[in-house]
Amino acid sequence: MALCAGTPAFIALLLLTRVVPPGSQAPEGGAQQVGYLFTGLVFLSGAWVWSRRGRVLRGFKSVAEAQRPSLILRESLLYAAAFEASSVWGLIYWTLVGGQAARHVWGFLLLTPMLFLALVPRFGHWAKRLEA
Repeated sequence: MALCAGTPAFIALLLLTRVVPPGSQAPEGGAQQVGYLFTGLVFLSGAWVWSRRGRVLRGFKSVAEAQRPSLILRESLLYAAAFEASSVWGLIYWTLVGGQAARHVWGFLLLTPMLFLALVPRFGHWAKRLEA
């Protein structure tokens, strides 16, 4: 969670202090298509995590007990890395359109922790799979 909350916060600090200058393109035409592409990639990463999460949770009971903690850590980091792309897309979009489409940039940044909180299995999910 620290990764998915810290990175967007750090990028937000860079944007607010103007360390990364805003782009000057209008959010139309090619820049708009890039925004659509980034939005699609964010939702694709969410769908991928949702799919993988289901498969991993279903097979969790068959994993050796000694391997379970490393599996949980690996999967959580993998999901966090997939969601981190949203923050990167927001930063790239900022360098393209800047303040002219700031709400979209902030949306990309906010999606990172929101997707993590919504889709990454918590302890209860793992424990429930052991009982089933």
